[in-house]
Amino acid sequence: MRPTLTRSTPAMACAAAVLSLAACGGDADGEKTSATSPESSAASSEPTYDDDYAYAEAKKAEEKYRAHDLNQPLAEDTEWATPSYIKAYNDQLAALKEQGVTQKGTVKVDSMHEETSNPDAVGGWNLTMYQCSTSTVRLYKGGKDVTARPAEPTKPAPKGPQRSVHLLSYATPDDGKTWQLDKAQLLLGEDTRDSPCQSN
Repeated sequence: MRPTLTRSTPAMACAAAVLSLAACGGDADGEKTSATSPESSAASSEPTYDDDYAYAEAKKAEEKYRAHDLNQPLAEDTEWATPSYIKAYNDQLAALKEQGVTQKGTVKVDSMHEETSNPDAVGGWNLTMYQCSTSTVRLYKGGKDVTARPAEPTKPAPKGPQRSVHLLSYATPDDGKTWQLDKAQLLLGEDTRDSPCQSN
């Protein structure tokens, strides 16, 4: 679930969104077609940087994100996130802190599903994956729960664990050897129903 502030400005709602792995508007990059990655020219002792390898490394990046304290900024040299993601995360965490808002709770990833691999994407090879999760994360200000519904920011979010679906985008700085979290988009409505998470 994406925790947002009730009666908040769009900017504050957006801040809460990024910190729980949801993008602030726009579709995820990458086309909806699958492609096979180029074969590695490395020696046989080196791994083949194909789709299977890439998706496995992307999952490792997500696991490192989950180990991070939601109320702490990301270091500028965080290896598992792109510079643009680090900046967006830190800027919006600072915006929440200015409002006196903290996050409490955890996110359990129930499953991840491969979506696209696009070696020819503008800016370099990228991957997208669906993430199905269950969240107990809530936003608090002055001891009061101010968490809002993702699709209706003026209404309080229901109590209890919330299931959500995100479309995650990953980029590689070294032609497929390592992968970094680059963007995330919270899916709602029909997009959620059409996702692999619906069958979980």
